[in-house]
Amino acid sequence: MRGLAAARLAWGGLLVTRPDLVLGTLTGRPATRSQTRVLRVLGTRHLLQAGVELARPTRGLARAGVAVDLLHAATCAGAVALLPTWRRAALIDGTGAVVFATGGLTRARLPSTP
Repeated sequence: MRGLAAARLAWGGLLVTRPDLVLGTLTGRPATRSQTRVLRVLGTRHLLQAGVELARPTRGLARAGVAVDLLHAATCAGAVALLPTWRRAALIDGTGAVVFATGGLTRARLPSTP
């Protein structure tokens, strides 16, 4: 599942280096300082998760990654329901989290590598 890790690295790198661009594209509004910080934290989480996926590609770690992605998707669903201003960004981000979780489930079903 190196492709999934590569996609996560790219997304995390974009969130860390250009959170203003990402949020501006998703919402059509400039990002505030606190929103930029939140996106950088999320991007850092993606970078760390990708690093773990590449360093130790085991089924157990893949399952843990799926749990993290599903938890993130659930928080995005809450934002979609409760924060109309951020509905579009949360919907897109939550969809991405589900895509990452789906890829992780595929990895969790493959045999562990030594």
